[in-house]
Amino acid sequence: MQTKAIKEKIKSVGSIKKITKTMEMVSAAKMKKAIDNAHTLRPFHEEAQNVLEDISLDSMCRHELLLHNGVKGEVVIIIASNKGLCGSYNINIYRKLLEGYNEEERKNLKIIAYGKYAEKVAKKLHIETLASFSHPVLSGDDAHATATLIINWYKEKKVGTVRILYTHFTSATTFTPTLLQLLPFSSEGKPDSHGEPRYIYEPDQETVLSMIIPMMLHNIIYGAVLESYASEHSARMFAMKSATDNASEFQDELKLFYNRARQERVTQEIAEITSGAMALSS
Repeated sequence: MQTKAIKEKIKSVGSIKKITKTMEMVSAAKMKKAIDNAHTLRPFHEEAQNVLEDISLDSMCRHELLLHNGVKGEVVIIIASNKGLCGSYNINIYRKLLEGYNEEERKNLKIIAYGKYAEKVAKKLHIETLASFSHPVLSGDDAHATATLIINWYKEKKVGTVRILYTHFTSATTFTPTLLQLLPFSSEGKPDSHGEPRYIYEPDQETVLSMIIPMMLHNIIYGAVLESYASEHSARMFAMKSATDNASEFQDELKLFYNRARQERVTQEIAEITSGAMALSS
């Protein structure tokens, strides 16, 4: 390869390295903010989940949002990203969906998509999309709108079981795809067999639960959005860091190759001059 072509490749790799380094720095800043937001809301949505689990175990509680409505079709709220370049973040969501539902079960499945990648997953698997949220920054209003939609559809028996598929953030290097059932909300524990209510409701059970269950679902959905955001930006930062490191290694290899090619060229020129000088002197 000519030295000129190698120099052009070195320059090209250097430009790519600058871009990935910039994206890494931007993702690091966004990651810090996303993690702070996720940690701030985490106690609220985790406690909301704990309260709903506790209520669902109460044998004296008979609220319609805690009982199956008899409809077979299921809805999954999928939280993915709008953009790529975030490593295996989106792929893990896709794999978790395939793990949770086989081909036959996906025939009765519908999706509420958060992010453009979630829309692509639905299209690829030929699953109907009931609603789509693909704003650059999703807010609590989107989570509230989603909670209102699924509650109304569930009460009207337009949909059956509702689950949410998101990425739970553990640390900057660890985030786990999680599938959580929202409606009817239930825990894996056994119902209370004592026959006594766990809570006292004022003015009555129906009024209280009809107010707090939608609030709890909103908190859980918004918490899942923030957990997914933190995971996405962490995945993107490490993906860009890996790309930057690879570009640096490739650039170093090209420089070494360039130096060798230049040295070979210089050596060849010296040999030609020496040969010419010897021919003149003989």
